[in-house]
Amino acid sequence: MTDTEELSPETRVRIAESVYAREFGEEIVLLEFGRGEYFGLDPLGAEVWRGLERGAALGEIAHEIVARWDVAWDRALRDIQDLVSQMRDERLIEVEGRS
Repeated sequence: MTDTEELSPETRVRIAESVYAREFGEEIVLLEFGRGEYFGLDPLGAEVWRGLERGAALGEIAHEIVARWDVAWDRALRDIQDLVSQMRDERLIEVEGRS
């Protein structure tokens, strides 16, 4: 099983306490204080981040993306899973129910 297969439409995450987010127009810049590293999110990534901050499940965020962007739900979910997997690897978020 791959990392993204572990992330279902029902998956919810918590933003790591060491992360600070700042919006710049439609984009978001993240600062991970522990390592002092910055990460940039384009408008689509920023929309995903806002959903994660609200506590929305990945499937809910995919529905929001589909309503706003020209993309199929399964493709949106896969892309969200990929992004969330990368964020988890960078310790920007924590998947709920996992240590």
